Amino acid sequence: MKVFITSPYSDQEDAYHRIEEAGLSLVKGRSYDQFRDRPYTEEELVALCQDVDAIVASHRDCLTRRVLEAAERLQLVVYLITGVDRVDLIAATELGILVCNSPSPENVIGMAEATIALMLALVKRLKHKENLLRQGRWGRMKDRGDLLFGKTVGIIGLGRIGRALAHRLVPWGLQFLAYDPYVDHEQVQDLGVRFVDLETLLRESDFVSVHAAVKPESRNLLGEREFRMMKPTAYLINTSRGEAIHEPALVKAITEGWIAGAALDVFWQEPLPPESPLRRLDPEKVILTPHKIGQAEAASRANHRLAVESLLKGLRGEIPDYTVNREAIPHWRARLARL
Repeated sequence: MKVFITSPYSDQEDAYHRIEEAGLSLVKGRSYDQFRDRPYTEEELVALCQDVDAIVASHRDCLTRRVLEAAERLQLVVYLITGVDRVDLIAATELGILVCNSPSPENVIGMAEATIALMLALVKRLKHKENLLRQGRWGRMKDRGDLLFGKTVGIIGLGRIGRALAHRLVPWGLQFLAYDPYVDHEQVQDLGVRFVDLETLLRESDFVSVHAAVKPESRNLLGEREFRMMKPTAYLINTSRGEAIHEPALVKAITEGWIAGAALDVFWQEPLPPESPLRRLDPEKVILTPHKIGQAEAASRANHRLAVESLLKGLRGEIPDYTVNREAIPHWRARLARL
């Protein structure tokens, strides 16, 4: 059996050795750093996946119906992250291909910690104060920041990361609003979160933190209309998916002062193009990071461990624990019988 790792990490060779030790043929694609600057085209993936039994994919691999249909031997797709919005789940299910994610606790913790770090950097005006000092100046009264204490945090998407964020901020003396039409409210009663509609969240929050999965209804979830609802003192944080934000509207909101600032780790186009208007925004108001803010060494190791476990289990004919499209299992068994 052949396993294709689309973008291997140079520091996770131990995980890849486990695949080879299981007697599987391992094919490595472009290294992660190469892939970051030159992601695969659909044509490349069609050619590379034709004779593989399993794919270990990264966050930017778009596995379309065409790619999946061309991969006639494919049994399993394992993503090294939690989100699987880059794969056509409907096509995978119809074809009998199991799709797994790698929702390690370390990844969730890393993203929650990173969100808090961005919140603090914004409210404490960290970049502004550092710039003052580097310019040979000293702080004045007008350079003060503010307290996180007493603020209202609006969480869009109360999944594992959104809940981890709220859980860590409970002792900080904050109020929490949440918008998530899919979550069971009873599961989060202990967090003291008040569920509201999106408009209420935007109007009342001092921080709006986006943790929503990308679905057709959540693309451009926040645009000009929504930014105009926010407080002029409010901050936006997006560490989930760039597609959730209408970037031209955000540029306008920052430039014209509808909101106080933003911190973005994800973008519609990645890497963020040099000519992007986001790069020209006031760096003291806008923090831009290259889709790495929540990643940690521990999370990378844990995600690879889960991915390898799912891979080996699936190729043994067993159902991996982190199968996302479990409705595909009967089709998967039928596909195995034909291979």
